[in-house]
Amino acid sequence: MVLPSGVRLHWREAGDPQRPAVVWIHGGSVEDSSFMVGDLEAFFGRIRGLFPDTRGHGLSQKFERAEDLTYPKKAGDLLLWLDGLGVVAPVWGGASMGAALSLWVAAHRPERVRAVISISGPPFAPIEADQRWWKAHRALVVAGRFQEYFDANVRLRLGEAELARLKARPERYAAAVRPLEQHTVTSLLAVLDETYAGRLSGPLSHGRDVTAGRGHDPGSPITRGGRRLALSQPIPPRRSPVGHRGILCGDRVRLTH
Repeated sequence: MVLPSGVRLHWREAGDPQRPAVVWIHGGSVEDSSFMVGDLEAFFGRIRGLFPDTRGHGLSQKFERAEDLTYPKKAGDLLLWLDGLGVVAPVWGGASMGAALSLWVAAHRPERVRAVISISGPPFAPIEADQRWWKAHRALVVAGRFQEYFDANVRLRLGEAELARLKARPERYAAAVRPLEQHTVTSLLAVLDETYAGRLSGPLSHGRDVTAGRGHDPGSPITRGGRRLALSQPIPPRRSPVGHRGILCGDRVRLTH
């Protein structure tokens, strides 16, 4: 889709188009919508799953300046995209950057958000260890060694065993790496510099239902490969009754009337 702004945005869709829409957004770095579709597969009979490639990622338009890849720019694209689909106020969510972007939209355009599912998406800068890792591996991107960078990123996030399993499926591995081939060195550096800057302005000041997962620690849903678990775990009724709204409060959802 070419948005009214002229930006080209790619997305994937699955599920029942007559059901409530869920916008499920990928993480930063080298991720795109192909990483996300499987997360919601168990729910396709009950939702309309919408999986965008945010600007600079996947098959969407590339940019060569980090200032063109900020949360306000990405959010603006997604709101125009939803306008084109006729979707007013979906559930938003995702992992890491996708979760943080969902929180940004909830803070700045609350009328466009039915609820937020935030997995490992706290609104603060990347931890120091991640910033050190990027500084140590940035040279791979500068040298155009995108596949080596992809491998290093998977190894960091999921471990050597998961990387080996991915490479044991050559077609899946090639599909995961292929979107990087559309980048220039400058455009991929812009994506990654913005990812590791981690700028997220504006507090989450408007109440919305929020399901939160914590950090990239070994027990978190994202690290365990358990995004689906985080979605399917029942939330006690006192935390999510119909007609209530929640605000993110640490790792809890505090309900307000």
